[in-house]
Amino acid sequence: MQLADKIEKRRFIGREFLLWLWFESEIFEETLTTKKHGDFGFWIEKEIVLSAGKEATRIKGTTPAHAREAKEALRLGKMPERATFRLVLGERESGFFLKAEALALGALTLPAVLDDGSAPTLGELGAELSAPKKKKKGAEDEAEREADGKAEAFFDRMDLTQEVEGILQELYRDFLALRLGASWEKIVVPALRDWLAGDELDADRYRVSRDKAVAARASR
Repeated sequence: MQLADKIEKRRFIGREFLLWLWFESEIFEETLTTKKHGDFGFWIEKEIVLSAGKEATRIKGTTPAHAREAKEALRLGKMPERATFRLVLGERESGFFLKAEALALGALTLPAVLDDGSAPTLGELGAELSAPKKKKKGAEDEAEREADGKAEAFFDRMDLTQEVEGILQELYRDFLALRLGASWEKIVVPALRDWLAGDELDADRYRVSRDKAVAARASR
């Protein structure tokens, strides 16, 4: 397969992945589930961009995917190119955008309690941890405690980043289990058509069918 063909294939799959995330987050009332992480809040916020060729529709707002223009763009053959998501797991909230063509995550924001700008960069952290240790008193002891706090915040942020990436990986794994099997045409596509047309959709029935398909694929 030529490089251009590989890029085009990834672009197509990436757009379908974004569409599937949009569809499931809406029919499951902004609550998704993975086997590893359990239930978590997940929805599109702030912006969604749909395109076909050189024509693009950009919708902004609190819940842009619920706008009439979003579904209308889908009916005209446009597919999601980029969307901003909110993820809530327990008391932790994160935001980020996904670009379909490269399946790339960007503009990641982590829980505010750790997002105070106090975490050091990798270079700063390395310098602090490798600095020679001396006997410290008073202000120097306070500076050492502050450095330890920054290091702890840095590693907490790394853990949270990995948590977000892990959830997306699990979602993508479930998506591929459906997309690469017969269940895509039998289960997902009919449900997508009903959702897009505004017809009544039994979300619970769909969930049972798609979960069985994902489990069957995983057991192979």
